[in-house]
Amino acid sequence: MESSSMNNTVGKDDDLLVDTAEAEALKKRISSHPLYGLLVQTHIDCLKVGTGGDVDRILRVRPTLSCQFPNPSSLSQPELDSFMEAYCFALSKLKEAMEEPQQETVAFINSMHLQLKELSRTHSKSTAEHSTPTTSSGERIG
Repeated sequence: MESSSMNNTVGKDDDLLVDTAEAEALKKRISSHPLYGLLVQTHIDCLKVGTGGDVDRILRVRPTLSCQFPNPSSLSQPELDSFMEAYCFALSKLKEAMEEPQQETVAFINSMHLQLKELSRTHSKSTAEHSTPTTSSGERIG
């Protein structure tokens, strides 16, 4: 019984080595793809929007994720091209969707700031008018 469980462990280790080798081969194919630079830049742009520009902290602390990669031999070049294009497009749409509420928020804050400035000017003028010295009969001095 012990030998069969040992065989299962060895089989799993072999599968892990094959999966790792396949994953590395796929990573090399993706990283050498002509759209890879655009993909990375688009991803970083999304991170900038989501973190308020503090991407360096995210890139330093980024956790290692365990991913399941498809068999690299199962992806043809046209399929990889299509995947890379679709992923770049999806990331750019995500960035736009993330930016829109931020732009609306900035516009709202700017509008409120302008209104508060206007109110403070109006209040300053009315305070200045009311603080002009008067005589006991109510006539303005000066």
